[in-house]
Order: sequence, then structure tokens, then C-alpha cells
Amino acid sequence: MLQNLYVKNLALIDETEVEFGEGLNILTGETGAGKSIIVDSVSLILGARADKELIKYGEEKAFVEALVTLPDSAPFFELLNSYGIEAEED
Repeated sequence: MLQNLYVKNLALIDETEVEFGEGLNILTGETGAGKSIIVDSVSLILGARADKELIKYGEEKAFVEALVTLPDSAPFFELLNSYGIEAEED
């Protein structure tokens, strides 16, 4: 489950952190509020190709970070173990 999303210097966003709760989470707001940038940030976390034009004007780099929790039975943990990587709780 996606718990937290941190975005810095992406498009029009200086810096923001979004907390997600269990169940349905809805992004609302006026046109130009940045909803699509949040969705694009999640796409980047999931492996979408980044375009350097997404970097905020005047900045050298952008940063997107997500905190995700998975059930203990998720096959992802086996994959990490096969590479010798010890997983944390989050």
C-alpha cells in the first residue's frame, strides 16, 4: 500500500508530501492545483520514463520518493533476499 509520497522540484511543485490512508484516496482541487503532477509522480515511482523537462524551471534535479508497505507474504521480499538485500518493515 502506498502510504506516503514526497515530491520536490517536479513541474510546478517546490516541495510537497502527501499521506495516504487505507481504502479509497481521492485527489481533488481546482484546475492547475497539481493533481496530475501527483499522479505523474506515482508513475515515476512505478518505473515510468522521466523527462528532464519535468524538472522545475531553475532547478538542476527533481526528486520523488514513496513509502510503500507490503504484506509479509509478498513475493517481492523473496526477490530482495535473492539479491542479498535485507528488507525493512516499510
